[in-house]
Amino acid sequence: MLRRDRHQRGYLGQDMLVTKVLIGLMVLVFIVERFPAVLAPLLASPVGILVSMLLSALSPGGFLGLIFAGLFLWIIGSQLESLTTWWQYVLIFFASGIIGSLAANAVGGGAVGGTFAAFGLAGAFVMAMASRRVGGMAQWAIFLLAFNVVLSGFQLGLLAGMLGAFATGLVIARLSHV
Repeated sequence: MLRRDRHQRGYLGQDMLVTKVLIGLMVLVFIVERFPAVLAPLLASPVGILVSMLLSALSPGGFLGLIFAGLFLWIIGSQLESLTTWWQYVLIFFASGIIGSLAANAVGGGAVGGTFAAFGLAGAFVMAMASRRVGGMAQWAIFLLAFNVVLSGFQLGLLAGMLGAFATGLVIARLSHV
């Protein structure tokens, strides 16, 4: 099923390119965040708000967040990438990361958008599998999400971010007929 979709969208030979780039960007942001003096002039510039939003979508928060978000992107994101165009995939990733960060901040949590973006990709993946009537794959993704919710310690900020990102991915996938 997934192989046919990948072939129809012209992804043969380009498997997981966007997923690899996003994971690489998350690693780069993780490293750059360790040196706040590098980011200060950029955030103070006229495009600072835009840069801040993009960084929040890529920021894994900590090393453990980087590992989990990277693995989640590798597992779920690579599957979703084979079902979407590159721009749909990137839109789902960044919109979910930004909305997840905003939802977490709204209830007093921190902005850890890279982790939230992974939940948005999972939401889009669940929608894609449900529309293709591949229930086992959707159930597996939901299990991974539930496992992450338990690992979060049921912190309100993290739960709000996860829910906001998941819903964003679900809605974008539904609207774009992924």
